[in-house]
Amino acid sequence: MFYHKYRPKFFREVIGQDIAVRILKNFLKQNQPPHGYLFAGERGTGKTSLARIYAKALNCLQLKDSEPCGHCQTCKLFEQNKFLDLIELDAASHRKIDDIRNILEHIGFRPIQGKYKIFIIDEAHSLTEEASNALLKTLEEPPVHAIFILATTEPERILPTIHSRVQRIDFRRISLPQIVSKLKMIAEKEGFSYEEPALYLIAEEAGGSLRDAETLLEKISLSLNPHLQLTEELVSEYLGHLSPRKVLEFLEVISQKNVDESLNFIFDIYSKGFDLNLFIKSLLKTIRELILLKIHPHYRKHLENEKQEEIIKRMESLAEKFKIEELKKLSYLFFEAEMSLKREPPSPLLILELALLEYFDIK
Repeated sequence: MFYHKYRPKFFREVIGQDIAVRILKNFLKQNQPPHGYLFAGERGTGKTSLARIYAKALNCLQLKDSEPCGHCQTCKLFEQNKFLDLIELDAASHRKIDDIRNILEHIGFRPIQGKYKIFIIDEAHSLTEEASNALLKTLEEPPVHAIFILATTEPERILPTIHSRVQRIDFRRISLPQIVSKLKMIAEKEGFSYEEPALYLIAEEAGGSLRDAETLLEKISLSLNPHLQLTEELVSEYLGHLSPRKVLEFLEVISQKNVDESLNFIFDIYSKGFDLNLFIKSLLKTIRELILLKIHPHYRKHLENEKQEEIIKRMESLAEKFKIEELKKLSYLFFEAEMSLKREPPSPLLILELALLEYFDIK
């Protein structure tokens, strides 16, 4: 799988978590690093990957500039998944007190191959209260050779008493350009060409999760044409919703007050099997961005972290063609259309057509 194949092995390869990496590197410079950590953040942001890199660095025999060397015996054991002093537990499926007791039984034994015995507990918020209390007792007075790293997407569910005994490190949502950069590298190494807009579609669908983006890229790559080309059209068809370019094209037709073209556009995407619910969600998101471009002088800087420059320029041009009142009216009408579609009407297409007729004030 792409996610495992291209998983970062060094701090320098971690994407989008510069602050977290800097904090961990500073801990490595201490003679006695903290024994408890809480990695908190959305899924797919690199919590477990960074925990493994930190565990490798803590045990590396030739650490240089707080970066594991990758060549010593300990690092090689890590790469081969043969390092016996790394114990990983998925609390989503091993959440009971007996599961915690099983790993705590080994905590008193000295490390076999390294300096520290590392315990990584993923989805730590899933632990039962009894299991959390058992873990708390160990965190209060851990052996000098034991280090615990708890990873969670829901830090508010972790016991406050555990919070007070660990170093919390928050992981940021990864930006679209950063995800696209990683996807480009994977595509090039896997030997297939790509259109950059196609990678942006994948990154946007992943919602800030690099792991989800890599998994989605792998799935779509299996359906590539004989020429191994990842195109925007292919990704759009695979995901079942229109690309940002097509959504902007629809709004441009509306800005021209072209009723026939607007209705034909809706009929065309419906006949091609695109999900109308997803289309309306993308449409409402774009309308919101157009409104903010008109009223917020610095909103463009935010878009630069989410979209290609070509798309931003097109949006700026389109925003000038609409009045605020028109964009607000579009937003209200298609929001009502979205609500109506959720009630599963006999004709989904009719809901959108009526919204357009209402916008153009056709009686």
